[in-house]
Amino acid sequence: MTGEPYGYRVLVRVLFGLGGEPPAWRERAACADSDPDLFHNARRIAAAKAICATCPVLDECRRDQLDWEANGPARFRANTFGVVGGLTGAERRRIHYPTNSVKDVA
Repeated sequence: MTGEPYGYRVLVRVLFGLGGEPPAWRERAACADSDPDLFHNARRIAAAKAICATCPVLDECRRDQLDWEANGPARFRANTFGVVGGLTGAERRRIHYPTNSVKDVA
């Protein structure tokens, strides 16, 4: 990771902690070999959720994402998007801000 640009190294640490490595469960995720764009396309929510529904590590993925959003700056919770852990950004925002009514978009 030393040859990577500074911004990339910071992002990896934010996402994966000081070790800079994705969680061990990530390799077993149903989406591991999927196109990441599928999970960030508002027109493909059903397809992304279908992959998540078959995932053997869905609970770990969902828990890690919700923890990351909850324990980071408020902008992490306010700017959630994409399907992660079988939940859309709007569904995750409703968990973080249960009284808000949020439109469902990827």
